[in-house]
Amino acid sequence: MNSLSIDTTSVSFALGEVSGVLLVVGGVLTLVWRLSGPWRRVSAPPRPLPAVQLAQLRARRRNIVVGVLALIAVGGVVAAVSSYHPEPRAADTDAARSDKEPADPAVGTDHALPKRTIVAPKRVAGYQLMTDQEAAPYAPPAANPPTRYKRWYYNSSPDGEPDGVLTIDAVEWDPELAAEKRRDSLTQELRNFFAGAKAREVTSFPAGPMGGRLSCGHTNTDHGEATVCAWSDAATFGFLTLADAARLDDAAPIAVTFRTAAERRS
Repeated sequence: MNSLSIDTTSVSFALGEVSGVLLVVGGVLTLVWRLSGPWRRVSAPPRPLPAVQLAQLRARRRNIVVGVLALIAVGGVVAAVSSYHPEPRAADTDAARSDKEPADPAVGTDHALPKRTIVAPKRVAGYQLMTDQEAAPYAPPAANPPTRYKRWYYNSSPDGEPDGVLTIDAVEWDPELAAEKRRDSLTQELRNFFAGAKAREVTSFPAGPMGGRLSCGHTNTDHGEATVCAWSDAATFGFLTLADAARLDDAAPIAVTFRTAAERRS
């Protein structure tokens, strides 16, 4: 999976945003204090004043400026705190919170991975699993087989060409994926995938009963334009490429059905 140079969901990026806000606030405070200097010191009083009155006037003006600075500082701290919203790494996401949250327990914590079996459903959502012989012309060359993913081909018409390609990867057999999930958030994983696929009109959809995140977009393949939906949770990453589903709204529920049928939990 390709990785973008900046992970805008990471703790370091969020801390950088907070630091940026605080630096701006600090600059504003310094500027206000310096520009208000002549006014605070009453450098040019409208008329001669006794020393006591002049000191009182200076104290009042200093207090006014300090009050304004305090308000600016409080507003800046509030803005800095509100800008801090990093996303947990994929491996650290909690289990089954909602349709917008990951469904699997965290990888590398005290929570055990759910027991499951990832298999290719023979028939799902009107698509029929192609045999190895039928899919051979469309599979990667034997000299360069996919080592990370399990991949299956499906057709929905008798023309012999695949109309859907299901690809799933899991941390159980892929240490590289496990490392990515300890490093990236679900948002960043999907962002990296769709950037690598050069997808257009990427849209988020409900991830279904398995939880996690699901997004779909349009992309170009060697056989023309296709719709691709990808999902991610704490322990798996998968995507479904469909050649016969032009609308993202149609492809998303098909992807959920494929994922539910393929990732079986015991």
